[in-house]
Amino acid sequence: MNLKAPVFFDDTAPTPILEAVIFQLRPRTDINPNGLSLAIRQNLSPGKIEFVADDLKIVLDLQATLPFGAELTIQPPAKFSFQTTNPAETISGSLNISATADRTQAAEPYLLVGEPDGSRLEVGKFSVNFGGRIQGSSGQSTADFSVGGEIGAGKLAISFADGDGFLTDTLGGIQLNSDFDLAFGYSTADGLYFIGSSALEIQLPLHLDLGPVEVSALTFSVGIENNKFPTAITSDIKAALDPLAAVIENIGLEIDFALVDNRSGNAGPIDITLGFKPPNGVGLSIDVGIVKGGGYLYFDFDKEEYAGALELMFSGIVTVKAIGLITTRMPDGFSLLIIVSAEFGTPFQLGFGFTLNAVGGLLGLNRTMELEVIAAGVRTGSINSVMFPDNIIENAPRIISDLRQFFPPAQDVFLIGPMAKLGWGTPTLVSASLGIIVEIPPGNIAILGVLKVALPDEDAALIIIQVSFIGALEMDKQRLWFYASLYDSRVIFLTIDGDMGLLIAWGNDANFVISVGGFHPSFKPPPLPFPNPNRIAINILNTLFARIRVEGYFAVTSNTVQFGAKAEVYFGLSAFNISGHVGFDALFQFSPFYFIITISASFDVKVFGVGLFGVHMRGELEGTSPWHIEGEGSISVLFWDIDVPFSHTWGEDENTTLPAIDIMPLITAEFEKLDNWTAEVPASNQLLVSLRKIESGEALILHPVGILRVNQRAIPLDLDLDKVGNQKPQDAKRLTVEVIDTGLAKVADTKEQFATAQYKNLSDANKLSAPSYEKQNAGIELSVSNQQPKSPAAVKRVVRYEQNIIDNNFVSLLIRFVAISAEFFNHFLGRNAASKSVLSANYKTQKAPIDQKVIVKEAGYVVASTMNNNPHSEHAFFASHAQAQDFLRTQVSQSPELQDSLHVIPSTEAVSLREAA
Repeated sequence: MNLKAPVFFDDTAPTPILEAVIFQLRPRTDINPNGLSLAIRQNLSPGKIEFVADDLKIVLDLQATLPFGAELTIQPPAKFSFQTTNPAETISGSLNISATADRTQAAEPYLLVGEPDGSRLEVGKFSVNFGGRIQGSSGQSTADFSVGGEIGAGKLAISFADGDGFLTDTLGGIQLNSDFDLAFGYSTADGLYFIGSSALEIQLPLHLDLGPVEVSALTFSVGIENNKFPTAITSDIKAALDPLAAVIENIGLEIDFALVDNRSGNAGPIDITLGFKPPNGVGLSIDVGIVKGGGYLYFDFDKEEYAGALELMFSGIVTVKAIGLITTRMPDGFSLLIIVSAEFGTPFQLGFGFTLNAVGGLLGLNRTMELEVIAAGVRTGSINSVMFPDNIIENAPRIISDLRQFFPPAQDVFLIGPMAKLGWGTPTLVSASLGIIVEIPPGNIAILGVLKVALPDEDAALIIIQVSFIGALEMDKQRLWFYASLYDSRVIFLTIDGDMGLLIAWGNDANFVISVGGFHPSFKPPPLPFPNPNRIAINILNTLFARIRVEGYFAVTSNTVQFGAKAEVYFGLSAFNISGHVGFDALFQFSPFYFIITISASFDVKVFGVGLFGVHMRGELEGTSPWHIEGEGSISVLFWDIDVPFSHTWGEDENTTLPAIDIMPLITAEFEKLDNWTAEVPASNQLLVSLRKIESGEALILHPVGILRVNQRAIPLDLDLDKVGNQKPQDAKRLTVEVIDTGLAKVADTKEQFATAQYKNLSDANKLSAPSYEKQNAGIELSVSNQQPKSPAAVKRVVRYEQNIIDNNFVSLLIRFVAISAEFFNHFLGRNAASKSVLSANYKTQKAPIDQKVIVKEAGYVVASTMNNNPHSEHAFFASHAQAQDFLRTQVSQSPELQDSLHVIPSTEAVSLREAA
């Protein structure tokens, strides 16, 4: 029996609307054809946001300003229109969203189907993107949209070794490989498109023995490039001529088939070209008793890259290693990278148990160093490709690939770096490989190293500690940083891993961060030049049936002190297992001494993935005067849960505040320092003279058009001070500098970077989210009051002319080089030959090449409404987050009803006063 329920349609039902945070989506049935409407519910400003996690990268790039209420209408088949609330407002720009997963430089690509060593389909890169471009005004705008994807470094490999007995015996040694790249998509401007290239390669094992020469493999390859089909027949050749052995890879014959018009080819519609196929690689080894070693040369003629590696050992006395990269595809000349090292069989004794084990160096011409890529290589161990690598002939492809990433070509950049390997103990128990690389220009310095401890002996070590690290001084980016990572380390059977990092940045983006094992889970670290440090962890057990792991971290920033730890336990199988954990995350302050620790613990028993029994607890512990704990615990039995909240306070309320200090002596001492007083001439002023240096001792000489700069870095000005360091100020709350009538007037405030948490009491949320450093007022600039005799830009020009007076009663009189009054000169200046000449007009245009000027304002903060982000008033705009918090606190103290209706946001997120009106 089939039962059907009646369906009724209500034409009067309201139109369904999807409301999200920043947009509203609704159907449009009032237009023909019907479509969809996407309305912007928040002002969107230009910007770029990147999210990076391992090999995944998501980028949101908005190059347009979309006002509140802007509406996009989409109609089939591909018609787009844009409207705004203000008909006179124009919209132009683009939006692009892309997600990329890239393992092209990794050892293992993405395996889609098959086995890593057998038949398989793999790719090195996935990418999807969505983009659009808008141009025009409301109701008349045009929009182009596109969506697409890309597959890079794809490979299809077919192996016959997994077939039945007959296939295995006959075809087991044959390899069939096909490399391909593919891009596809759809755009409203170009429609559906595909872009790609592929090459099919079949390798046949021959093992053809011709005495001292063996042809080990024969390879057939066919590619597709536009209207050409490049084909090649190549072979791998081995030659054994004691004591010399050589290998030549992919040497043979190239045959190109090209499709031509009008049957003009040498084979009718096809033009066939034959040529020699040079080898892609050449390897050589030698063994003559006292000299052992070999080398490898790699050629990539398409990319115009050449690489080589050499390793020779002389009677066990010294081992010489060399690695070289050459790229000839450069705008001007070529780029070169060479790494040379010499390792001593018997280290040189330096005294106190220290030895010199090896020396080396790096040289780069037209090469730069990618410090962030090298920092990522510290974690993966790729840095060993630079610091005295082992078995360079066997690992040549990997080493060359790492060096390409670390030191890419760059025009007019020079690298130089000495290296040394030191040891301690005989045999060597502790070794340290160190290298200093200098990049010129801009003068950046990097220190690379690998530290290894092996006890009691490297061949039978019970304790192995290995740390790779990088430190960098980047003068162009005004920062100093250090990053280190533990790898392949253990104490007997306990494995150890983890990272640490240090960042000191000055200039406009000042920061201070030190982390051993990472950060508090709620802390958002600033942009770091190295990977986010992993927890310092010890694996007590790490098997399929039992795991015990302990991890922890400690971090200090300009706003916070963070500490935390966690222990995890697991025993059992998938059918029955027991697991549990206990951990905490803590934040500290020192005056008054206070901490808040988030504690969590759990214990679970599961049978076939279903929870049989469980105990969970989560709470917060505050202390120490008094102690307070609050949280919730729960017990789970099968499908029933029992929750029990708890709260308890104990201990006495003690004063842990440090004594207050006087800050006036501190600020007075700063302003009394002669180094904080400087007399400067404005850079925009052109004096047209050279000033002689005056030997005036300690006195300052101020030029009539100059500026007297008074500055200090101890305490911020024009800011309510809650504390200075960890102590409260007792003689002043707010410092302001005023100018007494002395013939000088204030021109501007000077700015310096201050750590906000050193002067303001911040909540835990603000400590984790507020900027570490901000520009605050630190002094003033003074100049001569009233009108200053400043000199504008002047151009020297000599004007000469001839004057002829023609009169019937007098003879023509020629008067040369006569000066006339300024009034007449200025009157006729606009039409004379000098001002109308092309040279003069071009010189004037260079001073102002464009009429429209772009003014970039520094990012600031706004005290705005929590309902619509409208500024609270026209005075609610501030240069720093701390000043905005001061204003917010004042407004709330005057009007307590504003407590939950105002917040501090970046100025880019606030609605402008014109829009709010």
